[in-house]
Amino acid sequence: MKEKIEKLLEQIGRPYEMFNEDGTYQGCFYPVQFLYPEKPRYKLRSLDDNKNYWYGIEKIKQHCFEISPDDNYNPGDIIVTRFKDELHVAVFWEFGKIIHVFRNHSLQVGRLKMFNDYKVFRVK
Repeated sequence: MKEKIEKLLEQIGRPYEMFNEDGTYQGCFYPVQFLYPEKPRYKLRSLDDNKNYWYGIEKIKQHCFEISPDDNYNPGDIIVTRFKDELHVAVFWEFGKIIHVFRNHSLQVGRLKMFNDYKVFRVK
């Protein structure tokens, strides 16, 4: 995983893109899709952010299991939160740092503590 994350870090500054070439959703899932290209991608079901939040969580649960906040997070674990009422995902890097991209921003390194409430998933 370390090598994949190093490759992802080379993409810092990459602009946000809403969709992949095949029409599937990319958005904030870009770091997840970069690290786990073998996992299926999905199409947005609605323009309603609340529906997309629950739909995104269900898709993540198909390929991941939730871990406790008391567990040690591993590089590549998926952080899921609501940010400004939207689903937002990021990947854990190290020492409380995450890699993520917001709408209208570029891929960046942030701090996990920027989120008040989140779930953490590990890919099966």
